[in-house]
Amino acid sequence: MQSNSFFLNKIESLKLRSQNLKHLRKEMLLPAEADLKKEQWDALESQLAGVSNSLLNKLRTYTDRLLSDSNNAAIKKELVQLLGNLELEVTQSYVFYDTYMDLLTQRLCKPIGELLRGCDAIAMDGISRGYLADISIQPIVYFDRGFGAKTCREGVNILPGVPNPLQFIAIPYSRLAEKYNLISIYHEVGHQTLVKLNMVSLLQKNIEQQLKKYGAPALIVSLYTNWMKELGPDFWAFCLTGMAQTCSLRDILFLPQSQTTFVSTAQQHPPGYLRFLASVHWCKHYWGHGDWNFWEQEWKEKYPVQRADSITQQVITTAEKYLPILARVLFDTTYKKLNHKPITSLFSLDALNPEQLKKMADGYNDADPQFKKQALGVQLAVFRLMRENRKNKHANIDQAMSNWLKTISN
Repeated sequence: MQSNSFFLNKIESLKLRSQNLKHLRKEMLLPAEADLKKEQWDALESQLAGVSNSLLNKLRTYTDRLLSDSNNAAIKKELVQLLGNLELEVTQSYVFYDTYMDLLTQRLCKPIGELLRGCDAIAMDGISRGYLADISIQPIVYFDRGFGAKTCREGVNILPGVPNPLQFIAIPYSRLAEKYNLISIYHEVGHQTLVKLNMVSLLQKNIEQQLKKYGAPALIVSLYTNWMKELGPDFWAFCLTGMAQTCSLRDILFLPQSQTTFVSTAQQHPPGYLRFLASVHWCKHYWGHGDWNFWEQEWKEKYPVQRADSITQQVITTAEKYLPILARVLFDTTYKKLNHKPITSLFSLDALNPEQLKKMADGYNDADPQFKKQALGVQLAVFRLMRENRKNKHANIDQAMSNWLKTISN
């Protein structure tokens, strides 16, 4: 028995750590006002339990088959190899556990936890288009370091053969100070929804066909085809918040000229210069002339393309000519899977009428029943435009949005 003591200790350690994967919720003990919803926990715990049970079954198989004969040199060698590999598997499995432990720990801080649950509600609102709400679980939003928002989609493997049970979205800590730019949550949700709708390749195919039809150079066709991976989610956010998405992009993409006009054939993000102007053209396409025309003029004055090198100038100037075609593809192309309707049929763009949004922003009252009846995207757009018109102090908007986030999480 003494000769097996090391193996018994190692087996017990592996067993305890494998079992502990099932206890994330118990370890967290999130307060009700910041807790996940039942369906979120169900999805997360189910996946963690699956990983745990797989490890425990392997451990049981190895020990039942080999431990009693571990004095045999060949058997001992095999047992060492198998338990050593299982040790690595358990450690790797904690990447899954640790990821959710880290992002959920933020919710133990009451102010942040309450705000994050409101952010979850925004994310779910972005998903709730057509039948998607019926097949999707509410994403989890958390704060992270860095410049921009990012996401890990539902279904993407966190571990080999272990898909992520629900989308999680990271937004920069700076959003705590500028909550009116939480529109970026809708962009990250767009990455998920367009994949679920199997629309990414369709969007790429459509823009490629239309650009070729209008004689676009091969490089421009290639760039736009790649950029659709980001422009599609941008358009999703636009359909939820309208012109507010446009001015939010103008805020977020305000960077040095060298970065704003940088073109890469490898990156799926278009240059910030063109990305903002794409949203301007969406406003023009749907609403005609408006504030965005002035924004466009200012943008071009801030970032004169002539300052870039000659090759970059040529690429950006040529790509800009095709922004109206991009708008037509996104607004007007119909899809069989959407009952022969365009993507915009999933949204209520009429509720985003610019004059109506600005009117609500000018006369904002958190007790106004008409405001509360609006979709979350409309309400978020109003807050963004309140910041834009500068009739309200930043501190007042921030407090109003903090209260709003707590309210919509219920």
